[in-house]
Amino acid sequence: MKRLLALLPLLLALTCASADDVLRVDFRERPPEMHAVDGTPSGPLVSILDTAAQRLGIRLHWRLAPFLRSLDDLRSGRVDLVPRVLLTAQRREYIHFLPSIGSQQLNVRFIVRPGREAELTRYDDLYRLVVGVKRGTAYFEPFDSDALLGRAYASDDAQLAAMFRAGRLDSIAVLDIVPMEAQFATLGFSDYGYAQYVHHQVLGNHFGASLKRYRNDRRELYDALAAELARMREQGEIALIYRRHGVMPPDETNR
Repeated sequence: MKRLLALLPLLLALTCASADDVLRVDFRERPPEMHAVDGTPSGPLVSILDTAAQRLGIRLHWRLAPFLRSLDDLRSGRVDLVPRVLLTAQRREYIHFLPSIGSQQLNVRFIVRPGREAELTRYDDLYRLVVGVKRGTAYFEPFDSDALLGRAYASDDAQLAAMFRAGRLDSIAVLDIVPMEAQFATLGFSDYGYAQYVHHQVLGNHFGASLKRYRNDRRELYDALAAELARMREQGEIALIYRRHGVMPPDETNR
């Protein structure tokens, strides 16, 4: 009886999807959780969504796209889902967030020139700097909405790395260290370090869905997918998939 009750959300979800259902999903370079291998999406986030969709009879059409384009397409309904979208009040206006697949320690670090690490030890020190940020990225409050900060905007990690190397930035706000360091390595640049100031935060890992499509014609599909992802987390399958990819699972990175 307990096993039947555990499977009930999945059985109900299967009645909501047909074999002809196709969801358009964007991904981006965010190793180790998702990245392209010879143009093919890979990583635990990709495997998790592929697994859930297959069980529900949903086909996925993956597209490699810049995050800003993905956000615009979520707003307009041109894309259905985007993995790992941080939940903010502003984004709730056009994104329907599926249940978190786990909590993660996602601290914000600040890249500076070597020897200047001790010059940035607290938030107020940021007011003296030109800080590079990516358009559309949510870092933390009050940083995201602080009108007194000197920001320089870039479209992606590659542009930020080039601007820092050229001396146009005093610092870079970094939410994902691995992709940023990969860009520096591509440039053959190593003249950087990390400030002593760190903003510590634990955030949920969500798939973001188009609120426009949810309200229009995708409610049952999105809800079915949400139910399956919640079941996978509860049963420990999310963590298992992460480990298969050699990546620390959510709910364990903040212990």
